[in-house]
Parts: sequence; structure tokens; C-alpha cells
Amino acid sequence: MKGISYRGNHICFGRYALQALEPAWITSRQIEASRRAMSRNIRRADNSGARQLMCIRIIGAGNRRYASIGDIVVAVIKEAVPNMSLERSEVIRAVIVRTCKELKRSNGMIIQYDDNAAVVIDQEGNPKGTRIFGAIARELR
Repeated sequence: MKGISYRGNHICFGRYALQALEPAWITSRQIEASRRAMSRNIRRADNSGARQLMCIRIIGAGNRRYASIGDIVVAVIKEAVPNMSLERSEVIRAVIVRTCKELKRSNGMIIQYDDNAAVVIDQEGNPKGTRIFGAIARELR
């Protein structure tokens, strides 16, 4: 894991930075913690074969940091079901269907889910799985 070092006591990973009193005091544990803060893990909500995804990039959002319901993301598969078409460390596209961050509708209703979940899609936007599990927000229909 490499970071960009500047001014002697900062290491940057994208927008996240570590600061230490001395350059030698930045430990590998701090570097690993900042790397984890950059990437949020997402559970899958379909039967495509991926169990857990890690979001890499939000498509069409510039440099936005967080994805919301309905956003298409580029993700990598962290865990996969054996003997399925999708494999671990494969880069795929997915649409976010549930988030722990609350969603406020125009009528004042606030919706919040217990987990972050996504559905794996292909390049045309069709889902790769045949079934979708769990609740889906009305905004996606």
C-alpha cells in the first residue's frame, strides 16, 4: 500500500490523510485504517453470485464521495459464492438499492435501511441475477 508523502508528516490516500508528529511514527495499522475508511463494503441483494462488494467509483458523479440509492457504482467483488459466473476480485457495475444513510422523500417521509446493498448489473443496465432480495425503494421502480 503506497501513499503520497508531503511536508514530512502527512500521508494522503485520495482525500484521506494521516498526520503524525514524526514521519517515522505513521504505522502500518494507521495506513490500513485510512484505507478502510476510503472504501465501504456493500452486501449484494441478488442471486448473481457475489456476496460482498467494495465500491470503487460512482459513475457520473464527478468526485462525489458517497453513493445514494439509485446510483450506479463500479465495485470489486470481495466475497463470491463458489461455482458461480462471478468470481472474487472481478470488477463489475452495480446499482445501490439500500443505504444505512436515511433517504428523505419530497412528502417528508424518511426511509432508513439496516444495511448497504447493491444489485449487480451488466453494461446495458440489466441485472445479472434472476431474483432480488429484500426491500427496494420506490424511487428505483
